[in-house]
Amino acid sequence: MSSPQRIPRFRYDGTVTAEQRAFYEQYGFVIYRGVFDAQDVEIIQRDAQRLERDTLEGKVPAEHRDRVIKPSYDEEGRATLHRLPYFTLHCANTRDLIERRKLDALGPGLLGRPTWRFEDAIDGAVWQMKRGRRSSYSALDWHLDFPHDLPVTPLVNVGIYLDAATIRNGCLVLVPGSHRYPPRRLEAVGLPLEAEAGDVICHTYNILHRSGPVLDETSRATLYVYYSAGQKPSAGTAYSHRAGEDFAKMITGAEAGTR
Repeated sequence: MSSPQRIPRFRYDGTVTAEQRAFYEQYGFVIYRGVFDAQDVEIIQRDAQRLERDTLEGKVPAEHRDRVIKPSYDEEGRATLHRLPYFTLHCANTRDLIERRKLDALGPGLLGRPTWRFEDAIDGAVWQMKRGRRSSYSALDWHLDFPHDLPVTPLVNVGIYLDAATIRNGCLVLVPGSHRYPPRRLEAVGLPLEAEAGDVICHTYNILHRSGPVLDETSRATLYVYYSAGQKPSAGTAYSHRAGEDFAKMITGAEAGTR
């Protein structure tokens, strides 16, 4: 496995170029700079605030509430959530924005075949927030997003960055090219991928990756949208209980007072 000599930041105009697809196929990821502007990011953030409030108030169906990451609590005992599944199912403004920015072309463009977008099954699009203080979610260990033999694969994970991601606040770290080799235990040497708010990072479902701990007082949110060229499940199909347990075991938090 080898890393690229430099990490290109591509521009996205609704079409995946041959150069971008070739880079994705070789290294398993691709970065697009400034796909969403500040107003776009604000729209998604407002949707997240409203959906978090509705979830905490019990207005969201139980089957659409997160069962993977425990809530965090501040000094006054107020709960905050780290993961909001089925995001676009409950947030029409964000769903419309994704369509206007032509993100649906990323799936077929990178995979070279028709794709469908997760929305009403397997957790749909997922909003995630990492925090460094009084947090139950600060870091995520090495993992693959989906097993190689899952019927929904192959698929592309499209991360929409709503805040700057840096090494200090636990940006994405992956092993370039690891998707082209059989999964195995190894001492991985990862490549950190820093990003700005509005950037989009696409990576394949079976690339080895993690995110480090948040080492400062910041928090950062990302909205993950998935495009699959595999079998489409019926509405309501859940993210498997075992997969959820395995994912939860890889999450580490920051105890109160340690930052």
